[in-house]
Order: sequence, then C-alpha cells, then structure tokens
Amino acid sequence: MQKLKPDNRLPQRLFATDRYPCNRLNIYSKPDYIAFIRHVLRGTEEFETIKASCFGKLFDLPSRQCPVSCKLIHSMLTRQLVCADKHTLWPVFAGHPFRFGLQEFGTITGLPCGAFPPGYNPDMKCKSDPRKDAFWVRLIGKKRFTTIEDLRHQLATDRNMTSWRRLRLALIIIVDGVLIVHEQKPRPTLRFVKLVEHLELPEDDHLHETPQICKKTRTTPTQVLVDELKQESYRLQGFPLALQLVAFSAVPKLLSIIQAPFDSLTIMDLDVDHLPIYPSIATQDIHGVEADPKLAVTALIPVERQPQPGWGVWPDVCDDDRTEYMEQRIADRQPFTKAMWPGGDASEPFITFPTIVELPVSRKRSTRSRKTNG
Repeated sequence: MQKLKPDNRLPQRLFATDRYPCNRLNIYSKPDYIAFIRHVLRGTEEFETIKASCFGKLFDLPSRQCPVSCKLIHSMLTRQLVCADKHTLWPVFAGHPFRFGLQEFGTITGLPCGAFPPGYNPDMKCKSDPRKDAFWVRLIGKKRFTTIEDLRHQLATDRNMTSWRRLRLALIIIVDGVLIVHEQKPRPTLRFVKLVEHLELPEDDHLHETPQICKKTRTTPTQVLVDELKQESYRLQGFPLALQLVAFSAVPKLLSIIQAPFDSLTIMDLDVDHLPIYPSIATQDIHGVEADPKLAVTALIPVERQPQPGWGVWPDVCDDDRTEYMEQRIADRQPFTKAMWPGGDASEPFITFPTIVELPVSRKRSTRSRKTNG
C-alpha cells in the first residue's frame, strides 16, 4: 500500500504529527472565582446586576467542564498549525482541524468581541502609583500589595460592606482574577479599577473594555514558540479555559475522560463556592481519545453572534493561502487525515497510541463499564 504524502497546500504543523511535547503549563486564571461570586452574592441585587451584564454568560458555563486541565490545553497548543492570522488558533486533533478564534471565544464566553472604541489602545498600561489615586484608595485601600485573594476574603467576610463596594469588588475579581491574569498571585490593576468608578450596569460601555482576552499565544516566531512549549513549564496568560471549552465542544468525546459523573449543572446551579473537584485529565486519556478511528471532530462550532459593530472580526487579519485552502476543504466537507499535514518540529519522540479493542457482541460486559474502568 502506497504511503500517503502530505498536502503542502495545507498549513504546516507547529510540531510534526504525533511528535508533541508533554510538559507543564502554568495557568494563573482561576475560574473558581466565578463560582465564588455566584455563591457569596446569591440572592442579591449586585449579583442580578452582574448576571444581566456582559459577564452573565460566564455563570452559565457547564461546571463539569470548567476545572482547568493544563494537560488538555497544552495538548491543543502543541497540535496547532502555523498560520498567518495571529488571532486564531487551529489545533489539529487526530488529523482533524478545528478553529479557536474571536468568534468562538465570544460564543463560549458571551463577552463583548466587537471593535475597540475610537482612540482606545488595548496595550496601554497605567504606570501611576495606584495608592495616589483617590478612587483606588476608596475601593481597594492603602495596602501596598493587595491581591485578588485579599478582595475575595473581604467579600466573603465583611458583612457590613456596602452594595456599592460589593458590586465593584466582584467585577474586579472577575476581570483581574479570571479573565486577564498575568501573574501567579493576581492583583487588581489600576486600569480596570478605574473602569468601575462610574458604572451604570448592565448597559455601561466601560464593561466592554476588557482588552485582548482572546489574545493568541503565538505572537513570537515559530521556532521560539516551539522552544517555549518544549520547556519544562510554560506560562499561559489570559483566560485559557475558553480554549478548553471550545475543545470540548469541537471534540465531544473528550468529555468522557473528565473524571467526574456526567451532569448538566452550570456554575449557576452550584451550591458551593468552588468548582467541582476531581482528578486531573491524564495525557494517556487524551491519547486514547485521539486514537479512536471513529472520532468525530467539528471544525467550526456553531457561532452565536452579538450585535456589536465589528463583532468577531480583527482589523489586521493577514491573507493566508494555506488557511484559505484548508477552510475551503472544510466548507466542501472533504475529509482530513493525519498523513495530510506537512511540516513541524520532529525532535520529540514518536507517540505510541493505545490500541482500541472492541469486545465481541456476544459478551455481556458493557462498553460503558469497560470505559469507566479503563
């Protein structure tokens, strides 16, 4: 049988097929804070205000899927394609591509993904000493190094806190503790604290100024990213849970390797202040899903558009013939295989995938039991 050759019209892989590093990710975003906000503000006007805002859909996320799996996210990063569009990630799982871009991010999170307001600079940073800002002192206090965990503790224990302060601290915890996180012990940032000074929720446009939550990891040359993902650990900023949730939507069988009973609970349904606790997803379980010859992968998950001008579109997207060719194949429902994908770093050991063994129909042992125990 003749070996299939790669299709060089397709985008190249970052890592060669089945030669992916398996290292550690440092993820500082804490989705548990979403469950905490729901719990500590349960039954309050402050929570109803937040739920009606652009952050509302975060509380409707499926709780079983929200504990962050560093292994799963790392596996998607190492399976990505090298494309000209720096804002869109295309992982290839078991030979099948799926897209994670601004539209998918907006669909999963419900966060505003429209055009930036005129004159807005998403990369601007406030270099002023926050303790010299009157509003910062009023809301956060004069402590030199206040952390998001400090704000969480205040929100949980201060029974005399005003409604005005509860609402604003909760918003800061969501933004600086969940969505835009860049350090191990996240702290409130002056820029976002200033945004909650004058709030008229849920329509206030200030809440729409949460910049670059969907910023793509690959902003460095290809070889640099290869080297970084091969390191013992790699720091990932922002809100990586969005990539994990898109992966679950695009590859539904990945849900079967979550080590928790199936349920349809959302974060809204939880009666505790944290996400479910269960064993982490193992790399070999991800490989087991990838080895399934009947695996179904949805290249483009259904998109839920929002009415903001410029929603889901970046103004600086580059033309890419290889990506356009891939997208046309997807539109034409043409099949993809592992052997089709060209290129990629081949310095990692070749992965040996588990063999899928189907039991004879005559045996009474159930497939469900075998999957659970295996």
